[in-house]
Amino acid sequence: MQAPLRVTQTIILAAGSGSRLATARGDVPKPLMSVAGLPLVAHALEHAHASGCDEAVVVIGFEGARVRAAIEAMQTPMRVRFLENPEFTSPNGVSLLAAEPAAAPAFYLQMVDHLFLEPALRHLAHGALGAGEAGRVLVDSVPSPDIDLADATKVQLVGDRVAAIGKGLERWDAIDAGCFVLTSAVFDALRQVGTGEGLTVSAGMRRLVAERRLGAVDIRGAEWIDVDTPADRDIAERLLGRRQLVSEP
Repeated sequence: MQAPLRVTQTIILAAGSGSRLATARGDVPKPLMSVAGLPLVAHALEHAHASGCDEAVVVIGFEGARVRAAIEAMQTPMRVRFLENPEFTSPNGVSLLAAEPAAAPAFYLQMVDHLFLEPALRHLAHGALGAGEAGRVLVDSVPSPDIDLADATKVQLVGDRVAAIGKGLERWDAIDAGCFVLTSAVFDALRQVGTGEGLTVSAGMRRLVAERRLGAVDIRGAEWIDVDTPADRDIAERLLGRRQLVSEP
């Protein structure tokens, strides 16, 4: 049996303003918007800790000082480091590149707005990375009807390897669930993204896909939501509300 990959660090991208959530988040930055009684970033930190992490690198941007102060006031058993992306209106790959100086040899990558009913990151570390494998992405081959497929990043698969990734794929096998385990190879891949393409995380992943270096782990049937709109937030409230009911004595 293959030994699991040891991952103790997560990088959380939390620099954006969340403009599509303006009517739901009120006067707080998106990472601090409450869902089921906790800020989005608190859910991300809990998810990482439950998956074995003892350190989080949080990339902040929009109202960064406010986000940092709020996180520092939270009670989390993890060490938290902050890096700033002053270009927070730029695509999210800019935020990931900003985290390079603090990145461990292998780390999880989380989007602050992806919420899961049960911890899913650990599925990415089911075994050591294969020769040449630069990372893995969580995918969902049977997404919930609550997921906005028009806005989702689609993935084509060949076995457990990603063959194509992007929002515009006409044929796809699963959707990107917004969590990765990665190595430093992703930073080189991001630096290879063309100026006309847009420096998104997905664009960097396409470079790894072209080199056959990105694996996939299917979490089909898992319950999760990408919180981009007020309607998504309502779904997230119901989803995590069920978890609270189950955990109550």
